[in-house]
Amino acid sequence: MEDFPPSCGPVGEEPAEEAEAQVAAWSGDSGNVSQSHSSASGPWEDEGPESCAPSRDPPLLRRAAEGYASCLLPGAGARPEIEALDASLEDLLTRVDEFVGMLDMLRGDSSHVVGEGVPLIYAKATEMRRVYSKIDRLEAFVGMVSASVARLEEQVARAEAELGTFPSTFRKLLHTINVPSFFHKAPPGRSQLTGYEPPVVFRTEDHFPCCSERPQV
Repeated sequence: MEDFPPSCGPVGEEPAEEAEAQVAAWSGDSGNVSQSHSSASGPWEDEGPESCAPSRDPPLLRRAAEGYASCLLPGAGARPEIEALDASLEDLLTRVDEFVGMLDMLRGDSSHVVGEGVPLIYAKATEMRRVYSKIDRLEAFVGMVSASVARLEEQVARAEAELGTFPSTFRKLLHTINVPSFFHKAPPGRSQLTGYEPPVVFRTEDHFPCCSERPQV
């Protein structure tokens, strides 16, 4: 290697005469023109190629190489921190593999749900809409039945108010006894009873056609 400053190598190994010549050349006191240095030239131009050679300190280079090798290359004499780093990396790779497997499983489940589950859910939703419409019709039917029952209860209450709530057994007993005709006269304050007209109620066959069919024996 060339053009390295003299400070790179050990200073003590240079000859005393060469050092004195360099000092004289730098100061400009030497009368010899051939050994003087111009102001544009540097003190490193006259140094030989062996001034900064890497072979000057082989133990230092050997120790540096061994240190880098022990830190970078696995071996029997690896340090504990290197072993811990290797174990951490192995654990991290294992977890990454597990995560990738889980992602694949989720992707497969998603494709299964989209391909098979969604059509089934859509079909069930269509069936549920039909069920909801049946429930609505049933609620309307129940409301109509409750209205008919309310009208019948009103007529029953009116009949009880007009005819009284005398027990039927005593009423039958009184009908069997022959009494004079003047006892059958209606009281002057009671109005003449009109004929009974049954209210118009629903027919079950109109709403449930299957109930009108009689079972075959």
